[in-house]
Parts: sequence; C-alpha cells; structure tokens
Amino acid sequence: MQITAGEIRQALNRGEFRFFYQPKASFLTGQVSGAEALIRWQRDEKTIVAPDAFIPIAHAHGLVPEITQSMFPRLVEDFQRIRNVNEETTVALNITAQDLDTPRLLALVHAAVACGSISSRQLEIEITETGPISGSDITSGSLQELIREGVQLSMDDYGTGYSSLDSLNRFPFGAIKMDQSFVLRMLSSPKSTTLVKASVAMAQMLGLKTVIEGIETEGVYNTLLHCGCHEGQGYWISPPLAPDDYLDFLLADHRWPASPVGMLRMAQLSHNWQKTLLVDTVFAYIKSARSSELNLKGLHTSHAECSLGRWHCGLGRSFAGDPDYEALDIPHRAMHDICEEIFSVVNSQFSFAQLQRMLDDLTDHSNQVTASLQRLEARLLMEELSMGRGH
Repeated sequence: MQITAGEIRQALNRGEFRFFYQPKASFLTGQVSGAEALIRWQRDEKTIVAPDAFIPIAHAHGLVPEITQSMFPRLVEDFQRIRNVNEETTVALNITAQDLDTPRLLALVHAAVACGSISSRQLEIEITETGPISGSDITSGSLQELIREGVQLSMDDYGTGYSSLDSLNRFPFGAIKMDQSFVLRMLSSPKSTTLVKASVAMAQMLGLKTVIEGIETEGVYNTLLHCGCHEGQGYWISPPLAPDDYLDFLLADHRWPASPVGMLRMAQLSHNWQKTLLVDTVFAYIKSARSSELNLKGLHTSHAECSLGRWHCGLGRSFAGDPDYEALDIPHRAMHDICEEIFSVVNSQFSFAQLQRMLDDLTDHSNQVTASLQRLEARLLMEELSMGRGH
C-alpha cells in the first residue's frame, strides 16, 4: 500500500515518529563513542514503517524540514537521558539540503545549546544525499551558523551522488561518512578497499574526521582497524536500538578491538605528504620566477601545528618514554627549522648548491622521523598479535 503525504502529516501530528539509535564504536578506544539518530515511524505497538517507505514521499512533498523541526526536541529529550548514562557520548542527526534553507532548525539548535540541554561538541549534523547543497546565501549562512555554534558537520554517503569533492571543497565539513556500498564490498573487491582507505587518507590530510558505516562482519571491522578511520557503525557492532535499549547497551559497556596504529599511520602519511607538497610548491614558485600567483602562505607551520606535531603532542603522548617516540622530537623540529630556512632564501639570492644542501638535510631528518614511526608501528602490531588481537 502506497503511503501518502497526508498519512505522514497525520503521523507527525499524532507523535508517531521516534528515534532509534545506532551505536558507533571508536577504533582508537574500542568503546561506544556515540550514535546516529535514525527516524522510525511507530504506527502502532507492533508496526514500524521502514524509512524507505515514507522518507522519499516526505522529500517529494517538502515535508522533511517539518519532520526534522518537530523531532529535534525529541532528540534533545533523548540525549539528556543518554548523557546521564555516558557524559562523553555524541549524537548525530541527519538533515537534508532542504533543512538548511529553513531558519527554524537553526533557532532550535541555538536554543538547546544556549540553555544547556545539549552540548554543541556532542551534537553532530549529518547532511544526507537527497540533492545538491545549493550554496545560496541562506544555505551558506546556515552552515556557518552551525559551525559558530560548535556543531560538527559531516558529509553523509561520501563517495556517491551529490557527496562530491566539490561539496567537500566548498562547504565547511568537519567529517566524512563513507557510504556503506563501498564498505560492503571490501572483502570481495580490492578496488573498494583501496577507495575506502584512500578516502580515509585524503580526509586525514584535510584534517577531517572519518566515520565508516556498513560494518556487517568482524572481517570488515578488522580490515578497517588499522586504516586510520575514527569511528565505525554497522550491524556487527549493533543494529539501531530503541532509546531504552540504547541506554541498556551503553550500561553494558561493550568493547571491540582497538588500536593506535591507524592514527600513527595517518600521522606518518601526513608528515610525508606535507613535506612533498611543500617542496613541490617551492620548486614551482622558483621555476615560475617567484610568480605572485603561487602563494606560499600557510605551507609552513610550527612543529606543534603540523599533522605530525598535533599527533605527537596529542594522541601520541600515550607513548611517552618509548625510545622511538622520544626520538621523533629532534629531527622533526629540525625539519621545521630547515623549512623556515628554505622559505627565507627563496625570495633572495641563493645558489643551487645551497638549496641542494638544505634539501639533503631535510631528507635526512625526514628519514629519521619515518624510521622511528615505522619501528613504533611494527612493535605495536606485534604486541597486538601477541595479545590475541587481529584474529
């Protein structure tokens, strides 16, 4: 039987819509890190209408903003109960491009954050692929307002349809969510595995968080464990749960395999990529006779501000005392000093011999950093195997 727009409106007026919560697991800690709020239509005590049966109708009749705005207070109410069980967990709400063109949702988010009903750092907004983001003044203003509130924006269904590199470049996303169609094929398709891992690496180099959905088996989870993504969700972790069941799930304190190797690899990848990008840009600048169209601004940062530095001063501090971790500091600082020297001479008179010397020194220090990171990675992998992980 075809569902009508009128039936959806009636269900909304009767309060028949509710949220189910699908838990996300952190690959770094192995614990629940949050959940995605998924809307469900509870027609009666025993009947739940599948989203695929009513969401397309709602989109076609422009009802999505009305549903989102009506349901946001329910999300806040549920989250207050969730927060009493786990103070650090996050919740992700799906919205569409249509929602961004209506100011009412922004007002609801602002009011909830202002009164402390929900923390902006614990609220994530996932923009689903129902149409292209318009880029209008209203839409751009909505996105910027959410960012100013401290809410993280995530591009849902990354890799398909409107979830494109162009949108990633134009709009202030802080995370990407890899579409499950790629993840479901990972064990049977080397190409899908490469696309997932390359997307994770690209996100890391752009400073974006990555979430992987569609984890249906232990094999897929273990394949993703070391690739550097932050969180995962899927039926192997848990199906979507009614609010009371999700609270019980949190209280049960479930654990999954965890590893620091992925984040270490991403730090190493970013280190090599940034070095190569810097050298290539400097050479293009020199070969173009120091053309003003080539901007060197922002390429060089302090040793604590680059990707490797942020890892070294952040997550990497858990390895303090490890000889290879401690050995990173001196050559890494030296690399930044050399980069500063290179930047100071390219706009003055210099000899090729002088530039060659600086590049040789940069390579020597970079190799020392890479060697330390690789030794640390190999040791961590062997420690995981010896503890029975990875099986």
